[in-house]
Amino acid sequence: MIVSSGYRKNGFDANGGKLLKKKDMDFWMNLPERTDPSGVCFELGEDVEEVEQGFFELVPTICELWMLNPECRLYLSETEKELFKKNNVLIRGEFDTSAEAFAKENHLRFLHTDTVIAREGDYFERGIDILTLCFYHDGSAYINQDEKCQGISAGNTGGGEVDIDLPKDFYKTMSAKDVAGMCWGNCYDDILKRGILNSLMKKAANKNGFFQDYSKK
Repeated sequence: MIVSSGYRKNGFDANGGKLLKKKDMDFWMNLPERTDPSGVCFELGEDVEEVEQGFFELVPTICELWMLNPECRLYLSETEKELFKKNNVLIRGEFDTSAEAFAKENHLRFLHTDTVIAREGDYFERGIDILTLCFYHDGSAYINQDEKCQGISAGNTGGGEVDIDLPKDFYKTMSAKDVAGMCWGNCYDDILKRGILNSLMKKAANKNGFFQDYSKK
């Protein structure tokens, strides 16, 4: 298992194995990133199925935990449970998976993970557009549009990266077609064809939002 510095966030990513063990943090034990007072976000990759009990005691300032494997299993020690409650840890994952169940069981906050809703084009030809539904910590959402090209500046092709904020209640007041219409035209059909956005909006409407505060339930 490899624990590396977090990608686009302050913290760590764990990938490359099914079981995350305490010894996998050996490299970081004497480095300031492990105890960053501003808070540590820890992401468990899609291949991580289980975390050794007591592991998060090694990350005393953990504030956010991403669980990308929908069946990842976590069995916290009593010390870890107290740590997660004291730090008011935010759990990130997909609806109706082990991540949401974990948040419910431990009375923690839950927020849906950022999700790719469209991918159009060819990286090696004119470039590829990737659209991701992302979330702020209050549960409000935005679309990240990112065009990537090989050997050519995205700016020279009219591409690049941009964020489009959505109304906080967009999953109630808009349709998937409405949201798709706000994005780059060549991604419109792919958003609707994949159906990921439509499915997420329906689930959010049933749950009254992408953010769930199970610490108060």
